Amino acid sequence: MSPPVVRPAEVWRLPEEDLRAGRRAVAWTVGPAGESAVLLVHEKHRGPVDGWPRIRTPFDAELVTVTARGEWRLPLAPVTVGPDHLALLPGGRVLVASYRSDNASGPWEPNAVVFGAHGRPARELSLGDDVRALVTDRDGRIWMAFGDEGVYGDHPMAHPGLTAADTAGRVVWRPGPGELPGYPLEGLAAATEGRAVWLAWYPDSSGSHLTRIDPSGGPSSSVKCPVRLPIGFAISGRRGVFLTGAGEVVRCELVGKDWRETGRGRLQLPGGLDRERAYGRDGVLRFRAGDVWYRLDV
Repeated sequence: MSPPVVRPAEVWRLPEEDLRAGRRAVAWTVGPAGESAVLLVHEKHRGPVDGWPRIRTPFDAELVTVTARGEWRLPLAPVTVGPDHLALLPGGRVLVASYRSDNASGPWEPNAVVFGAHGRPARELSLGDDVRALVTDRDGRIWMAFGDEGVYGDHPMAHPGLTAADTAGRVVWRPGPGELPGYPLEGLAAATEGRAVWLAWYPDSSGSHLTRIDPSGGPSSSVKCPVRLPIGFAISGRRGVFLTGAGEVVRCELVGKDWRETGRGRLQLPGGLDRERAYGRDGVLRFRAGDVWYRLDV
C-alpha cells in the first residue's frame, strides 16, 4: 500500500514576468520571523552548464521578501561570493555566503558578505569551509553545520562540525569536549524554535543526530534523528516534521529521548524538489519545488 499523498500549502511562486525577463531564483531562505526571501539573479550570470562556478561573480541581484502583509524587493549589488546560502539578519540586513572558502593564496578569503538595509555591501567575513547548513537566529547569530572537507580541512571555524558566529566572523558557540554524541562528519539541515536552534548532522558511524542549542546558556542536548538524511525539518515542542530528498514527509513525536513516528506521506508536486535544503521556523517547514515555495505545519 503506497503512502498517502501530502498536499502542502503554497506560499509563493516566481512571477511569469520575472521568468520572461531572465531572472532566476538561485538561493532562498526563511527569516527568524517566518518571512520567506528569494534571491533573483539574471541568467546571464550563470556559469557553464554542469560546471563551476554555478553563478559568475560579481553580479547584481534582487532580494524578494514575502510576508503575510505582501512582498517587497531590494536590489543587492555587487555580490562577490557564490550564492549557496542566503540568510536574513536584524535591521533589514542580508547575508549571502558561499559554502566553500579558499586559502590557496595565503589567508582564508572571505566567503560571505553582509548587506545593509540599503542593499550595499557592509562587511565581508569568512565563515569556514564546506558550509552545508546555515541558519540565523533572532539576535543575528549565524549557525552552521559543516561537511567533512571542512571538518577535516584547515579552516579552524569548521573543525568542531557545528559552530555559531556573529556578523563580524567571530565564533560565539562551539560544542565543548564530549558534549556531542559523536564527532560530526556531515551537516544536514538547520531549524529554529523560539530562541533555540536545532542542527541535524551525522557522525562517522551509523545514524544521524539532532542537536538543540539554547543561546541563552547551558549545554546543548542531542537526540537521534528519526530520518537518516533530512533535507529539512521543523520542530514545535515535542512534535516534528521531517522531509527527505525523495519527497517523503515523516511526522514524529518526541517520547522521552526518542522520536516516535506518527505519520508518513509523499509529496506529489509539479517541478523538481529542491533537495539541497528546506527551512524550519517555529513548527513550520518551508521547501521549494520548481519555482514554487510551500509550507507544512508540524
